[in-house]
Amino acid sequence: MIENIRKYTGLMVVVLVLLFVGLVFLDGGISKAFNGKPVMEVGDQSISEKEFNRQRALMQLPSVLPTAIEIPENSRLLAKHYLGETFMEGPIPKTPSFIVQIMAEYLQPSLAEPERFIANRINIQKGGIEFGVTPSNDEVENFVETVLFTDTNGNFDQEAYTNFTKSRLSNIGGIPGFNNYIRDLLTAQNLSKVLGGGISTEKDTERELFDIQKQEISGSKITLESGVYEGRVKPTEEQIRAYYEENMQNYNSDELRKITYVSIEPDWDKALEKSKEAKAKADAEEAERLKKAEEAKKKAEEAARKANEATNTAEEPKPAEETAEPQAETITPKETPPNESGVGAEKSTETETSNSPANDGAQGDPGESGEPAPTPAPSNATDRILESKVTQDDPALGEIGKDLNEALKDSLSNEKSLNPLEPTPAPIKPVTEETPATPKTAKEELNGAEKQEAVEALSSSIEEFYQKLADNEGEDFEAIAKDSNYEIKKSEFFSKADPPKELSAVIDSLQIGKISDAAFELPENGDSDEKLSDPYRTSDGWFLIRLDEVEDSLPLAYEAAKVQVTVDLKKKLAREQMVKEANELYAELTKKIKAGKSFADAAKELDKEVTEVTELAEGQTFNFGQRSQKLPDPPEFVATQYTNPGEISPIYFSPSEEEATEAQIIFVEKRELAKKDEFETDFGKLYESTTNSIRFVALSNWLYDRYETSGVISPKREGQQ
Repeated sequence: MIENIRKYTGLMVVVLVLLFVGLVFLDGGISKAFNGKPVMEVGDQSISEKEFNRQRALMQLPSVLPTAIEIPENSRLLAKHYLGETFMEGPIPKTPSFIVQIMAEYLQPSLAEPERFIANRINIQKGGIEFGVTPSNDEVENFVETVLFTDTNGNFDQEAYTNFTKSRLSNIGGIPGFNNYIRDLLTAQNLSKVLGGGISTEKDTERELFDIQKQEISGSKITLESGVYEGRVKPTEEQIRAYYEENMQNYNSDELRKITYVSIEPDWDKALEKSKEAKAKADAEEAERLKKAEEAKKKAEEAARKANEATNTAEEPKPAEETAEPQAETITPKETPPNESGVGAEKSTETETSNSPANDGAQGDPGESGEPAPTPAPSNATDRILESKVTQDDPALGEIGKDLNEALKDSLSNEKSLNPLEPTPAPIKPVTEETPATPKTAKEELNGAEKQEAVEALSSSIEEFYQKLADNEGEDFEAIAKDSNYEIKKSEFFSKADPPKELSAVIDSLQIGKISDAAFELPENGDSDEKLSDPYRTSDGWFLIRLDEVEDSLPLAYEAAKVQVTVDLKKKLAREQMVKEANELYAELTKKIKAGKSFADAAKELDKEVTEVTELAEGQTFNFGQRSQKLPDPPEFVATQYTNPGEISPIYFSPSEEEATEAQIIFVEKRELAKKDEFETDFGKLYESTTNSIRFVALSNWLYDRYETSGVISPKREGQQ
């Protein structure tokens, strides 16, 4: 056999070479042979269906990163290197999840375009090599450990990282796939610095705009409100019908949708039991720690005491030996030796004291010798009278005397109850039995962090369930859910504006909104897998929904729409009347002010009420620990930013002239720059923020250009030719 192999060695080499050539040239490369038929192409790279699905799953990665804690200061230093200091000090959550979401905006502008995400990653990788800005493996691992998986003390959280890699990375290529994704995000940040490095704004122009934003303005204003005019307009039936016919396309019934879904919550009883066990363990450990600390403290104190005693003994000189015998104590004549028994002495003293002349005054008059009698405690005068009158019965009075005494006793008792010097007793409140509080459920006893931990613990089983659905292309939803021991629920038709209560939970880490809103994101005519949502996490558990039916929005008949049509028409007529009057008023006021009258006098002549405005400024910024939030600028400030003192600002219609509900005419009396301690610091942050925005625009434009020139062939959907 071996001899035959040796004989045909050359032939075997030729066959292997031909096989290799066939794989490379006939089917587009080895990767195609092993990864399956390509469904997408980006330049000279082909993407198999398996790889396409893996990349699409990666787009969900930012939302499943840790969200519970904000990264500590030392972790932010590294994040600032890539994102910029201004960004990291801005009013955003400093959580790993949110940071990666911001970084991923370069790669995935929309979750609905996985092909653009894939193409952007390929072009980012090429750009990193072209400009030499691709991070090393050490840089990537350092970012993961220092920023994404760090505890509150800034140390690498190995346990959280291990749990994440085990439960979240199975369908995205494991740890290598995760690290490559993070590498592309960091490369994109580096590229943005290169591509946007030569672009900047004029600093003087930035300064002027900044100064305008930091000014304070004072003046007076007249306000017109459309609501006042709505009460004046009364459209006729003909006007209402005509308005309906002109705007019929705006009056439709709500689109309705029906879904099948699974709602998966943790076993709250087990979660509570686990929480109690963890607390008991922590309390026991803390008690043990305190016990050991107390023992160590006592040992240290004992050692210090012994050391002090040894030191004092060494320093203290020995007393001289006494040769003379000690003198016996002599008792002076005035002193009385103490009674040996002690008790008898005490008794004799008490007897002597009670019989001594010094105490005679207590039984006699105050003028007697000895100490004055102590003042007796004050007693109620009524009680004394009652006692003297009632207790001393005169035998001569007989039964009549007794009756008089009883009457006197009753009279004095009544006087006692009405004595104004005594406080009136508080009325007795009726006793009401308290309703026992409803006992809390296990879920209610858990705090937010404990609930989140319990929900997060389900992630691996949810991922496994979702992967089964994906492998089955969305088919057999009910059967797969049943096999996974998940209860299938079905909704009735509902609108986006009025969802059922059970679908009103808010989705974590996404901008979709409620679970019901996610149902309206699914395509009406898609394939089975496209009608299936991603697993959505809420504060209480997980949801996964499938779109079943859609009832399209239909035009409403006149009678059905009449009420809303009437309301809309009245708003329109009121708005038009308000805008017309505001323009006329503005012209009259301007004319009178130019003639030399004050704004207040001009308004008074036109029978309009003037309101004073002082210190108009930009919206306040509130700091919440490491976060801050800036409120919108007041409308009056926006209207007067560019108006000179002594002039009327252009009419400010809120929210716009077309949809105005309010019109403000503001006269500017004074405007001045309000410089505060942080004025220059704030300007520096603004300038850096503008630079970062330019970087983002530069890289985004570069990616769009590369996408157009990469010859991207997107996956074909069913029905496409």
